[in-house]
Amino acid sequence: MTVRTVLGDVEELGVTYAHEHLFMTGGWPVREEPDYRLDSLDAAVAEVSAARRLGLSAVVEMTPLGFGRSPSLMRELAERTGLHVVAVTGFHKSRYYADDHWLHRYAADEITELLVAEIELGMDEYGLVGPLVRRSPARAGAIKIATGYHALGRGVGRLVGAVAAAALATGVPVVSHCDKGTMGHELLDALAAEGVAADRVVLGHIDHNPDAGHLISLAERGAYLAFDRPGRIKYGTDGEIVALVAELAGHDLGDRLLFGMDLARRSYWPSLGGGPGLTYLLERFVPRLKAAGLGDVAAAALTGNPAAAFALRGPAL
Repeated sequence: MTVRTVLGDVEELGVTYAHEHLFMTGGWPVREEPDYRLDSLDAAVAEVSAARRLGLSAVVEMTPLGFGRSPSLMRELAERTGLHVVAVTGFHKSRYYADDHWLHRYAADEITELLVAEIELGMDEYGLVGPLVRRSPARAGAIKIATGYHALGRGVGRLVGAVAAAALATGVPVVSHCDKGTMGHELLDALAAEGVAADRVVLGHIDHNPDAGHLISLAERGAYLAFDRPGRIKYGTDGEIVALVAELAGHDLGDRLLFGMDLARRSYWPSLGGGPGLTYLLERFVPRLKAAGLGDVAAAALTGNPAAAFALRGPAL
């Protein structure tokens, strides 16, 4: 299996966090809340290096267009730490983009063309805010799309077609922000109508809706479920997540699971005075799973499952 990283295509990822944010240098989140400003290479190196010592090998960096994504910093981080970094192109919730943003005005085929170029030619260092494009050697390895809380959101129905066409043309998976764990089935339905199979879709934040029956129904369709809130106790306990993992494993759906931490704030990073830090997943959460007899499921969710979920398929090969 081949996965596209910022330093080139690789055939093995190793232990992988499927939803992280390492750099957000501007855009909507930083304007609204300074805690979202992640612009220190040294701090990122410290966070990653601590997790690397515990076995972390790869992360999927989920910062999309318009959020201060930095291909150059991702490449520097990868070179300094040996971490495989899978970057994304695509979008967060459409309401985060100003009314005059091209996202709301360009035709679907024009948006597809921009996304394909980010995957095949290299990501724009400016995040496609224009008018110039400074093409990085770092290429995106997935396409992000976001839905709202119990609603697709403004213009997302049109965006689905553009994202699906780009994914089918390049062979990369579609990764999502599912607000509060909602709209998973609706997004899968919309993508399926455009030809994207459920097993090419990663549903992010889906464990924010800790309903085992609902999650089982999504996994049974073939979608990957990214559990990305371990350690962030304000959203719910780790015990809830352990119980959900056990439920899915009991239905032979452990091969649909991915893990991450989604540490998109300075206050989550020990190197910047916060916590729990990237080490938490391997140091604290995985031992909980092992103690519950779920060690094999944890190993698959961190290695084999992400290798399959983020592998290039189809035209890209």
